[in-house]
Amino acid sequence: MKKLLITLIVSVVLLANDTQLAIKIYNSIAHECTKKVEAKIYLHGDLDILYNNKSINRTYDCADADFVITSTLLGLPSECNSKIIFSNKYRLFKQSNRVVGAFFWQKGRPNIIFDRERLQKSGIELSDNFQKYIE
Repeated sequence: MKKLLITLIVSVVLLANDTQLAIKIYNSIAHECTKKVEAKIYLHGDLDILYNNKSINRTYDCADADFVITSTLLGLPSECNSKIIFSNKYRLFKQSNRVVGAFFWQKGRPNIIFDRERLQKSGIELSDNFQKYIE
């Protein structure tokens, strides 16, 4: 019983650390893409770890957003069409030219990827810190 409790506590702590890391990464990416200290972020789709987090400067209206994070383009409001769209799904990034980049977990590690042409088309210039994530 003691081992089970210790395992459960360690799992919760590690999950919380992963969530906080993900939040920091999303905020850094939004800042980097918009050049705004606190970019207004619109969330859409399966983004459970982000929805109830106070560390995200979230807006509920895509017209007010500077940056969109989504897991799907289905049902995305038309007001988002002119916004910077970023995904938490590698597959969506590869399938849609509207998505400039993605942040996803693979084999327990965070991965960030941007598309050079999409960034240029959106007028986004990333700093040297992010150059290694551009393909």
